Amino acid sequence: MEVGDYARVTAANHEKNEITVNLKDGRELTYNPSRLSGVSVYKEAQRDIAEGDRIQFRAPFTERRVANGELGTIAKIGDEELTVALDSGREVSFESEKFRHIDHGYAITSHSSQGTTVDRVLVNADTRESELLLNDRMGYVAVSRAREDAIIYTNSLQELREALNRRVDKDMALEATRYGQDQTLPLHVESARDASLHHEQLGTERSPDQAVTNDHAQLTATNEVAQTEEMEFDLA
Repeated sequence: MEVGDYARVTAANHEKNEITVNLKDGRELTYNPSRLSGVSVYKEAQRDIAEGDRIQFRAPFTERRVANGELGTIAKIGDEELTVALDSGREVSFESEKFRHIDHGYAITSHSSQGTTVDRVLVNADTRESELLLNDRMGYVAVSRAREDAIIYTNSLQELREALNRRVDKDMALEATRYGQDQTLPLHVESARDASLHHEQLGTERSPDQAVTNDHAQLTATNEVAQTEEMEFDLA
């Protein structure tokens, strides 16, 4: 296998800790993944894009000097090429079949947003997430991206206060490592599983039950079922 080759996982042998992959040239390989480093696993997904859409690069595009996580706008869709106007000011064109690690860029993770500044920020803060994902650092990074205002949407105002008081330190980093190890599940690979493309789901389709307002978090009942709390930060 060469650097940059793509393959589709077709089978897994749990007893021998081996996987079988098919390469584009038709070859089939079986190997122990613990003995081969530098492999990224992706999941193929379909995205509809049009000129004017915001996108994010989900992997480094070395040939065009585009960093992983960089944002841009679709400037032109040709017969074979996409032209993207990057937020950095450059414009790049490439064949979509040769680089497919792109996704919609309307919503991104707080980690991906580091180093960027925008006029307005909308934050989805679900308190049911792990404390490794929702904590003081996530809140600071997300809110501080805004020039003018930021709005946080959450399912619970009370639990959000507690979540954003969680400190992130070295102990928590070690805990995150242990958590990741504990969450490692036995390898399950179906025939349709592949290792070719990854389009991370950046936003959530779940509608927020509540929103968070800094004027004493005034609550408004909606249909006697859901209630909205909204917290606005005036950064002007």
